[in-house]
Amino acid sequence: MNEINEFYQKEIVENFWPFWENAFDQKHGGVFTCYTNDGSQLVNRVKYTWSQGRFLWLCSELYQLAEAGRLPLESASLKDMAEKTYAFLKKHTLTRENHVLYAVTEDGGEIEGQKDISIYADCFFVLGVNKYAEIFNNADAFSLAVSVYKTVNTRVLEGKVKTEPYPIPEGYLSHSINMILLNVAQEIEKTADQYSFSIESLGVKTSGELSRYILREFIAEDGRCVELKPQREGSGGTLLENHLNPGHTLESIWFHLHSLHEWKESERGAVLEALSKVALKAIEAGWDEEYGGLLRFVDKNGGKPSGRENDDEPYCALIRDTWDTKLWWPHSEALYTLLLLYQHTKKEVFKEWYQRVAGYTFKTFPNPDKQIGEWIQIRDRQGKPLNKVVALPVKDPFHVIRNFILIMKLF
Repeated sequence: MNEINEFYQKEIVENFWPFWENAFDQKHGGVFTCYTNDGSQLVNRVKYTWSQGRFLWLCSELYQLAEAGRLPLESASLKDMAEKTYAFLKKHTLTRENHVLYAVTEDGGEIEGQKDISIYADCFFVLGVNKYAEIFNNADAFSLAVSVYKTVNTRVLEGKVKTEPYPIPEGYLSHSINMILLNVAQEIEKTADQYSFSIESLGVKTSGELSRYILREFIAEDGRCVELKPQREGSGGTLLENHLNPGHTLESIWFHLHSLHEWKESERGAVLEALSKVALKAIEAGWDEEYGGLLRFVDKNGGKPSGRENDDEPYCALIRDTWDTKLWWPHSEALYTLLLLYQHTKKEVFKEWYQRVAGYTFKTFPNPDKQIGEWIQIRDRQGKPLNKVVALPVKDPFHVIRNFILIMKLF
């Protein structure tokens, strides 16, 4: 297992962080992310808050690992990047109501139409600022994270949220919103202990409650995680309901595993068994037996998604048009989740799947141009680079480095 730890340490230090260190905006703070898929060209200097919050999370985590001697990176440089990114987010991305703007200009200027269009931007703001508060012991930052977190929960409860770039179809409950709330709750609850703050005083669902709710409402009897659940009976058979998102499911699994301690000891075995079933369903249905790798979307029984479509619904078009792409982030999520499941269960099937996913991932995604580094993140079904926007028009640093950090912490 030390070999795994050393491998991912080397990946961060040699193949990933040099790229993102160069992408840092020394003048204004924050990071530039609008690169071509191969990372060779910066095509836009717009700063999406989604990515800025994520970058702050990474800088803070990497600083902690550098300070502990786990990574040979300059902790002073990481601290400087974290401080400047926090200052940029605090100064430029908040509205008077403590809502988070979707995007701003290079120097933090306002862009028309960026207010309240994605609750995910707010969530990643909270994740980043909260992590900064935890690692650098900044009470003001924690207070800010809590303030924004409170507005997030209020708006979700009232149903007053938008979710660009993935608008939730009318009449459906979304697994993704509850999933991100679970992750945010986990992180902010941890930091709250550091500041002796009572999360219960906010009147929000705890991470344990969110985990229970998701497993009750979004897991089908066959082990499928339902991304979009119809709110009324008799609407079955649609493409929206029938599809499976393997990467999202596998990412969600490790969120639940991180909250396993929230269950009674007598319940944990059954919960772990259920999560194992969901993970195997996702990876077996999502794996492309012909070319290898995880497909972006599949039918609930595997293969090309099927079901009734609404031609006016953007989410249907998203599933139909991009189902057979191979994206970077599901593969990095799978690497960590499979190792975590193997650690919890000792079942060889998870070790075998990890080796299979790792073999495909490190053969397919790494950029062959070592002068650039990172991954060529978006691929077609055969694994060839695909110059296509699949979410935000960015080359985001978050998923891969986060999962490599988590794997290092696992060992």
